[in-house]
Amino acid sequence: MTFTQFLNTYQLALNAQQQRAVQTLDGPVLLLAVPGSGKTTVLVSRIGYMVLGRSIPPESILTMTYTVAAAQDMRQRFATLFGAEMAQRLEFRTINGVCSRIISCYGRITGRKAYTLMEQTSQQSALIGTLYHRLTGEYATESTIKAIQTAITYVKNQMITSEQELEQVEVEGMTDFPALYHAYTQALQQLQKMDYDDQLVYARKILMRCPPVLRQFQARYRYFCVDEAQDTSKIQHAIISLLAKNSGNLFMVGDEDQSIYGFRAAYPQALLHFQKSYPRAQVLYMETNYRSTQEIVSAAQGFIEKNPNRHPKHMVSTGRTGPRIRKAMVQNRASQYAYLAAVVKKAAQPIAILYRDNDSAIPLIDLFQRQQIPYRCRQVDCGFFTHRVVRDICNIIRFATQPCNGALFLDLYYKLGAGITRLAAVEAVSRCTGEGSTILEYLSQCTMLSPWSRKQCAALQAHFSHLLNQPAHRAIHRIVHYMGYGRYVEDRGGDLRKAEILEALGFQEASPLDLLARLRELYQLMRQGTGDKEYMVTLSTIHSSKGLEYPHVILMDVVDGILPKVPSVPSDHPDFDAYQEERRLFYVAMTRAKDVLWVLSYKSKELPSSFVQELFPPISPKEQEAKVHAAVFHPGVKVRHKKYGEGSILALSQDIVTIAFPQAGEKKFSLSTIVKNGLLAKV
Repeated sequence: MTFTQFLNTYQLALNAQQQRAVQTLDGPVLLLAVPGSGKTTVLVSRIGYMVLGRSIPPESILTMTYTVAAAQDMRQRFATLFGAEMAQRLEFRTINGVCSRIISCYGRITGRKAYTLMEQTSQQSALIGTLYHRLTGEYATESTIKAIQTAITYVKNQMITSEQELEQVEVEGMTDFPALYHAYTQALQQLQKMDYDDQLVYARKILMRCPPVLRQFQARYRYFCVDEAQDTSKIQHAIISLLAKNSGNLFMVGDEDQSIYGFRAAYPQALLHFQKSYPRAQVLYMETNYRSTQEIVSAAQGFIEKNPNRHPKHMVSTGRTGPRIRKAMVQNRASQYAYLAAVVKKAAQPIAILYRDNDSAIPLIDLFQRQQIPYRCRQVDCGFFTHRVVRDICNIIRFATQPCNGALFLDLYYKLGAGITRLAAVEAVSRCTGEGSTILEYLSQCTMLSPWSRKQCAALQAHFSHLLNQPAHRAIHRIVHYMGYGRYVEDRGGDLRKAEILEALGFQEASPLDLLARLRELYQLMRQGTGDKEYMVTLSTIHSSKGLEYPHVILMDVVDGILPKVPSVPSDHPDFDAYQEERRLFYVAMTRAKDVLWVLSYKSKELPSSFVQELFPPISPKEQEAKVHAAVFHPGVKVRHKKYGEGSILALSQDIVTIAFPQAGEKKFSLSTIVKNGLLAKV
């Protein structure tokens, strides 16, 4: 059937850019789709046109996307438009799913048995924990294991092989990641197991080294469609390139402006270099945002254009207008939570509160629970509660209640900046039995230490004696800023933002011990899952909100160091790419909003947020004066001029006002000058 017949038969309403994308079937094609432009509809419609309009066998089309849920959703969308029977003949798979089939095919052709896949992440966690303990002598926390898992994924997806590159991979809580990585890969081989990322590694090797497998896949599939191409990693792009090399029919849908998974090795550079990789490639655009108001679209477009490494897309709206983007400034991080609670209590429409990291939500969940505000949290991460900084601060509070606890002291003594030697610490623990002097009192008199260290131990003892008698937030502040712990963390490049979250939680608690009890409650609450059936507010990380939309969006914690996490740097700085990913993340957050967008910031130790300054540049006194005049003196307003008497404003263009006077006719003035000199007043 003709394309027009296809559109009419299936009642598809597509704009000109969408129609071109649906009809362009042969050769390599990159479709760059801005947020809210209907990319899934276009991708599904294109497959429908291929099989129903152009009689391409559905079995020859392989569609790959990022998650199992996305693949299932795409199949369902196709079935709704074109029928379930045809949908069942099509293949919608994750790239990992395709790699699993490549490995199975290799086993059938060669007779070699593949390694067993570790399907449960708990198996991988247990192995990493064992290796970590073997290498460091310490037990890895939940957050440390998660950071190591992310780093392993990054290394394999980024195809890092050199020792020099491996040493550049930073893992919080891990000083020698390369040693652990080598031990991990060795252990997997000995166990004859592979993790999910190994599926990619082995599949690529098979396609490169076993031509019969490659030929089988190339013969079966003649058309390849890839969704969310900006989230695809370097190794995934390499696998796709091998599969599509023979037919050349590769259709990639993505948007480098929405690439926000750099920590998982997403490789948006592949989209920027698409025409170099595929010389015959066509680059198509879908630039109409059907989701957001003109105000949101315009602000988001201006914001993302400051990233120089992008295709020249220009997102436009459908013309629907709404309120201007609002900046909400509060005094500090703690007052931010009270502000948000007050806002959602008055909410008349659903609100999404979006944040950079899961930690931001914890004080908010705490406050919502206390005030019985219904909410839903899209993603729950309990890593905060087992993080080293949180664990250390909690142990410092526990030691205040048990000043002769040797196990706690041996875990803490070198973190408090008193210059206590290991030998002296062990000696003090062995001498203190719970009767008489405490460990720190003993050390304050111990001749094994220098006079300065003895003085520091006496000061620490005084701090510990006062710690339990003050509000929780002050106790946290004392630990971080006066007991040496903050300097210990900073010297090791640690994350003191965790301490800020504890301090924010502490504002709700009368004592440090009350805070410990509340942390246990929150940990259990978040492990069980959080959310109410009847809710007006959704809490979500920006990453989890990708692909979703909400009537009203509030972006919280918009301060340098949190969002953006990386400070603004020049283009030749090593962190420039990381900063631009923060820009893309903020852009994704902005474009989740349909009608209303607020940006919530507060005063912090750093400079004012660079993102807030970009969106809301400071207004000069002259501009402020013009704004006031525009609000007071606008067309139709009756005014009195000292010389010409009463008149009526006809027009106001920038600073020039046109006034009609019954006796003197029309006159033009500089509004700021005549108001300043008292020549004009509102009647």
